[in-house]
Amino acid sequence: MGAAELAAFLDERLYCVLATTTGAGHAQARPVGFIVLDGAFWFATVAGGRLRNLRRTPWASVVVAEGEGEAHRAVAVDGPVSILEQPPDGLPAAWEARFGTEPAWAVAWLELRPERLFSYTRA
Repeated sequence: MGAAELAAFLDERLYCVLATTTGAGHAQARPVGFIVLDGAFWFATVAGGRLRNLRRTPWASVVVAEGEGEAHRAVAVDGPVSILEQPPDGLPAAWEARFGTEPAWAVAWLELRPERLFSYTRA
């Protein structure tokens, strides 16, 4: 996908699958809401396995996909994750605009800066 098509695709999708690594070294993948701002993927998170995993191993993979069979699009991203206790200015408002509610439940914010990004469209 080109830059404009990639941005439009990610803007259309609200959820992705976020994969982290457990303490035993196993992959743990879960669906989660996301937003892309300034080239980074952002996730609001509760206290739990995902946050523990990322504190131990601050690296994640994300897959955003749509469609089946002969007509599908996908984006796969890998990169380091920073954990912030407070979101940067503007992020809560952008999250609320995207999801219709501010995530008051979030105990931390995760920022994934892509080191690798693969995307494709098959129509």
